[in-house]
Parts: sequence; C-alpha cells; structure tokens
Amino acid sequence: MTDPTASVQTCLRVHGPMTNDEIDSIANHWNGLDARLRSFEPDDVRLHLYLKDRDTPSQHLTVEARIAGLPSLVATSSETDLDVALNVVRDEMIRLVGDAKETHRARDTERFGSA
Repeated sequence: MTDPTASVQTCLRVHGPMTNDEIDSIANHWNGLDARLRSFEPDDVRLHLYLKDRDTPSQHLTVEARIAGLPSLVATSSETDLDVALNVVRDEMIRLVGDAKETHRARDTERFGSA
C-alpha cells in the first residue's frame, strides 16, 4: 500500500540539468517541506523546480508549488552555489506553505465559525 500523503519525493518535477542522484538528495534533504505537505494528497500537489544557467554567475533556481485550495507559491534564489540556492528555496517554500495553510485555515474559521 502506498502512502496517501504528498511528499517532495512523489510530487517534485525537475526542469533543468540535474542528475537522478541529485534529485534523490533533494527529496531526502527537504523533509521539512514534507512535513508541510503531509496534510495533502499527492494528486493535489505539484512541485516544479526550475534550474537555469547552472554553474554560472547567472544561475537561477525557482520552485513553484501548486497545491489544491491554496494560491500558487513561488520561491527563488540567484545564489551561485547550488547547495546554498537549494537551501534558500527550501526554507522559503516551507515558510510560504505554512503561511498559506494558516491563512486558509483562518478564512475557513471566519467563514464557518470555530468547530
């Protein structure tokens, strides 16, 4: 039986020059984001990582999250060190997903009253 919760491993799609080992490493290293995604089903989450101009001074990394019921979330980094850039976008995405979930929960509470 498969896990019915979303995770980086199941939802991440990489667009740009990265090896499978690097992608697996991201999924393992981003477990803090997994904790934020656990309340969603895998089919409700789309994570896209875009890497442009890798290993150049103009390297740019973007992570876009499309999660059912939440606005589109985007984290970016122009750090030239890929590991640093990955940490920056991971931390920002953790914050964005957490904030979006809290805002969504607050709106539901206002609309329907507390349980």
